[in-house]
Amino acid sequence: MSSVRQNRSVLTGVTEWVYWLVAIDALLVLACSPTILVWTLLTADPRNALLLVVAALPVAPALSAALYAWRRRSEDRDLVPASRFVHGYRVNLLDSLKVGAPAVLVLGILTANVTFGTQLGTASFNAAFLALGALVLLVLVRALTIVSNFSFRLVDVLRLSVFTLLTKPLSTLALLSLGVLTLGLVQFIGSFMLLLAGSLLTVALWHSEKPVARLLRERFVSPDEEPVPAPAG
Repeated sequence: MSSVRQNRSVLTGVTEWVYWLVAIDALLVLACSPTILVWTLLTADPRNALLLVVAALPVAPALSAALYAWRRRSEDRDLVPASRFVHGYRVNLLDSLKVGAPAVLVLGILTANVTFGTQLGTASFNAAFLALGALVLLVLVRALTIVSNFSFRLVDVLRLSVFTLLTKPLSTLALLSLGVLTLGLVQFIGSFMLLLAGSLLTVALWHSEKPVARLLRERFVSPDEEPVPAPAG
């Protein structure tokens, strides 16, 4: 009987995980649909480079909502991924856009400089532009994970993002690894793979960012302060 119970427990756990992964993936695709639409309609032409980057802005609140949902799952195993995601999207929408908009603007400028480097006479700086772009992406993703867990002022979010990139090198290395993995999926399989692996990438990101959240909670959040509003219902 204990063996039957154990097998049933394992099967239940696997089923719940699959349900969460499929649900979060579908919600990510829905939340990123404006980006997907623009990227599908526009060709990868140098003249469209800036618009293609700007179109990625909806990804910021979607990523924040997914991270919020995975955090809530670690605290409460109820089978309600949709309500967790939607609530996370709603409460983090403004902050994630405040973080994402400046980063997307900088990335758009850097992309234009790299794309039109020959015409602008800045081709010799392309390596520096790419390195700066990678740094901006690191800060952006770290800032979104902070926004998904805490309610800090924007300036504090940015300062803590840079601070933790330096003081949590293993988590920073994990971010880089996920970035390389994502780039590899796009380059060798196709960008459509991100539609299928979005939930896996976000849950991996959440687990890699746990040490950062723990550090910030211990050092910058008082015990009686809630990091984010509690979910409705």
